[in-house]
Amino acid sequence: MIPRTIETVIYPRLSTLHKAIILLGARQVGKTTLLMKLQKRLVDEGKKVRFLNCDLEEERQAINTTSRTMLDRLVTGIDAIFIDEIQRLNSPGLTLKILVDLYPQLMILVTGSSSYELRNQLNDALTGRYLDYILNPLSFSEVLESTDSGKDPALAYPTANVLLPDVLRHGFYPEIYLEANPVTKQLLLAKIVESYLFKDILAFHRIRYSQAIVDLTRALAYQIGSEVNENELSRRLKIDRKTILSYIDILEKSYVVKRLYPFSRNPRREIGKQSKIYFIDLGIRNALIGDFNDLDVRTDQGAIWENFLIVERWKLFANLGKSIQSRFWRAYSGAEVDYIEESSRDDLKAYELKLNSDRSKSGKSFFNEYGKEVITINKVNYLDFITKV
Repeated sequence: MIPRTIETVIYPRLSTLHKAIILLGARQVGKTTLLMKLQKRLVDEGKKVRFLNCDLEEERQAINTTSRTMLDRLVTGIDAIFIDEIQRLNSPGLTLKILVDLYPQLMILVTGSSSYELRNQLNDALTGRYLDYILNPLSFSEVLESTDSGKDPALAYPTANVLLPDVLRHGFYPEIYLEANPVTKQLLLAKIVESYLFKDILAFHRIRYSQAIVDLTRALAYQIGSEVNENELSRRLKIDRKTILSYIDILEKSYVVKRLYPFSRNPRREIGKQSKIYFIDLGIRNALIGDFNDLDVRTDQGAIWENFLIVERWKLFANLGKSIQSRFWRAYSGAEVDYIEESSRDDLKAYELKLNSDRSKSGKSFFNEYGKEVITINKVNYLDFITKV
């Protein structure tokens, strides 16, 4: 198992904070594996842990209650309760509220696969009683750190450059990454797309027109890194604009895509309406468009590189339990900056993400507007950008 960075954030908070800890993320990213590892750590310390998998009928029924008598039976003599796929309960928020309020010494860790469904069920009942974290597919930082040579500063870049071609093609879902055969990788990715990406999303959200969301997701896969024009998508796919927006929201809250919104403090000179879409996993994106060719022979290599860097940057912060305000910038003059981080009004970091170029054509325009240099991230210096905050 490749160690997950977020474990170092979650584990100490289990025993020091009297809150339910909720681990969110797509299926197949390793949530259950991480729960089992954390369970082992607690057991090795002499703690008693009850692990319930809500995919199993018997275990789901055992916890699918707000009865104190039944909950007493579950937690008596137990130090920690772990609940996997809690969104399958009838009232997960109310059940967790009772556990937090009535059993102050109990460590509570749960997972959920759909924030779209789960957050609605948790927010009211659990106000102030939980912390939530997102587990993404493996990050480049985690994979590199798991190799002996990746830990050596002198060997980190050569090792990263060896890993890079495969992860840009097949992504970072743990099962996919650990599979050695490229053909098998592609078959497994196709299975994830078929069994989770559409079937589960359609079932969770009761979407009637399944082909519409399939077509939309593929259309988005072809335009990563480009501003999304909902009206154009509506005309092309023959779906009304409100449905387009609703489906994109569902895809984002199901951890398939993530939106990057525009940065603007001067609406007269800057464009600040349309967002960009990036795929959380490039393997899924490549499977959707049926293209697993090497980067150097692809016409979309710049978009893939940009998607890779931005999503890895997001993962870096998420794995450390930190939030990040990120945007892109485009002016009516045509000047554009790919990625901006803002920690305060006066603290901006601006980056141009280039596969080969070492210059930012828009850097001067952004500097003149905000007094901040634009840093170019390319294949020479990308590793620090995706492994260091």
